[in-house]
Amino acid sequence: MEQLLTKGAAISELAYLRILQLVHVETSTLVDDLKTHELPAMVPSKSSVEFRKSPSNRSSNIITTSTTVAAMLETAMEELFIPYIEGQKYLDREGKCLTKLYANLLEDFSFYHVGRKFCIDILANTQH
Repeated sequence: MEQLLTKGAAISELAYLRILQLVHVETSTLVDDLKTHELPAMVPSKSSVEFRKSPSNRSSNIITTSTTVAAMLETAMEELFIPYIEGQKYLDREGKCLTKLYANLLEDFSFYHVGRKFCIDILANTQH
């Protein structure tokens, strides 16, 4: 992930942001996929329950790990992206990038219309 983001940052701010978004989406998909493949609860077989039976602790032989693994995956997912999206960090970068892109597009538009207005002014002045 770090290598992809470094390469993206070397290309442009937009490439960095899109790679970060892509990595986040793909990691979320992976986490969701892992959650669907996990067992809802690990219930030991009858023989292992009988082997481990103790008068004081019968119900502790059934271990529920699905919530533990799901919570662990969610926590890992959050911790992985905190350095990149904490607070308003991501939104600020996205806003600056979009503003810059929009300004570049508007610059071409403005140059076209300023040049056109200049030509019209010249034609108007020569006809008097």
